[in-house]
Amino acid sequence: MGTIYKSGKELMNEVRQTRILREAVSFWNLGQAGVLLKGTEEDGLLCIDPYLTRSIEEKNPETEFIRAFPPVIDPGMLRDLDGVLVTHGHDDHLDLSSIKEVSRVSDSMFGIPASLVPIVQEHVDNKNIHSAKDGESFFIKGFKITPIPAAHTDYETDSLGNHVFLGYLIEVNGIRLFHSGDTIVTPELINKVKKFRPHVAFLPINGSDYFRTSRGIIGNMNSREAADFSAAVGVDLIVPIHYDMFPNNRENPAYFVDYLFQRYPNQKFHMMVPGERFIYHK
Repeated sequence: MGTIYKSGKELMNEVRQTRILREAVSFWNLGQAGVLLKGTEEDGLLCIDPYLTRSIEEKNPETEFIRAFPPVIDPGMLRDLDGVLVTHGHDDHLDLSSIKEVSRVSDSMFGIPASLVPIVQEHVDNKNIHSAKDGESFFIKGFKITPIPAAHTDYETDSLGNHVFLGYLIEVNGIRLFHSGDTIVTPELINKVKKFRPHVAFLPINGSDYFRTSRGIIGNMNSREAADFSAAVGVDLIVPIHYDMFPNNRENPAYFVDYLFQRYPNQKFHMMVPGERFIYHK
């Protein structure tokens, strides 16, 4: 991949200098499923699924999961962060190297699926960890966060009945956002998100196939399903995720754009590049 839109100190300067007024939110693409959200100064700064290292390939040099581009920021730069949300335990979503560094430099609250809290506690000393559970809303500064189950590719629970895979319904500054985490489309997901009616939805579009599944790569909704899902639940703006970082687990985003053009020509969407900022105003 070519030049990153913005990265490092330049990106963090933009984050700090961005000022948001009423009924708006800004967000930055960190690659894969990583998103950085900012509301007003009172709302704070929230990060979802930060994979900001090369830990996967460093731990396993034989892995096929090789980053197509470097991290847009070092996790140690996130000193102003108020919170981190993790959707599930796969290494490109729960990157313990990133989590540990963020906890070292900031006072972030960590919203972690309940089943993963013991793992994270080993790496985050004396920090505020919130055990995220289905339907139990909590706040990180000005962000109201409601976890809902995700099916990756099935709904799974631990021995205590806690969902292993989560998505998050997020309300901030009059804007409703949905970050699905890794999931396929299910009737339950449609019903829950339809009631929420998000202005913005961050949805995976990498799909799945026999050959990836045979290698242990767990799939998600594909580009057509993401578009159909968004229409079914009433999303205003679709922001595709989970298609840019790993060449072995991609779907061409042009398929998504073409399908929208053919089926939903009035649907708003935005394809983000790593390091790019988007400001959404209702």
